[in-house]
Amino acid sequence: MVPHFHLAIKRYATPSWKIPHAVFHHHNLMLIFDGEANLLCNDTEFTAVSGDLVYFKPGDMRRGDTNPNRLVKCYTVDFQYACPVKENGSWVNLDVALPFPAHTHIQDRYLFRRLTELFEEFMRHWSSGHENRTFRCRADFMEILLLISKYMEHNTINYSAIHKVEKVINYIAANYTRKLTLDELADSVHISRSHLGHIFKETTGETPFEFIIKYRIARAKEFLENGCSVTDTASLVGFGDMFYFSRYFKKIEGISPNKYIGL
Repeated sequence: MVPHFHLAIKRYATPSWKIPHAVFHHHNLMLIFDGEANLLCNDTEFTAVSGDLVYFKPGDMRRGDTNPNRLVKCYTVDFQYACPVKENGSWVNLDVALPFPAHTHIQDRYLFRRLTELFEEFMRHWSSGHENRTFRCRADFMEILLLISKYMEHNTINYSAIHKVEKVINYIAANYTRKLTLDELADSVHISRSHLGHIFKETTGETPFEFIIKYRIARAKEFLENGCSVTDTASLVGFGDMFYFSRYFKKIEGISPNKYIGL
């Protein structure tokens, strides 16, 4: 799929803003981040507010205006796309409607935040005038479409879980020098220890304990490289037992801390 962009705007509507009542012949994708818009798609009228995604396909009858007391703010992109496929030995181009409804509310606030970031990046590249802006805009836009598609398929990326795991990792980084328990980590993001164990493994591929050990060993390498003794390093990175420090260091790095110093 290769998108071609006709218009891209980060819109701050005025009270007189309107979408004329007409049929348009390109795709339009709109993400509302503030205010309120009154829209029509064919025979269906709806109100779009912050967190809503609006999609008009070619041939749709459209109309719209803003609530004058809550002026709509949104990202909007008019586009077409080429989708070359091979049929009977020849290449043909498809330009079909995307499998999106006209109006969707993005309930995952972390997904909405990521979409907002991508639209913002898209608009920055679009307005840059840089000769390579089309390629950068396409990369941003394809990620936008991929995330929306996954969300529509109910195979959404769980940004809420990712956000919690990121907070736990930051907590580990700030407290790795002392003993950490799964209960303490779970309490730091206000979830149960079993739920934390599940989302942490799903997000990072490791248990919290495995992550802590690897993080400590990574920091230990820095201390050793800066001239710290093995004994001091073990203490600095939260290992109260030299035996366990040496054991995990060798397991992860393939050599003992003493041999690592000699490299």
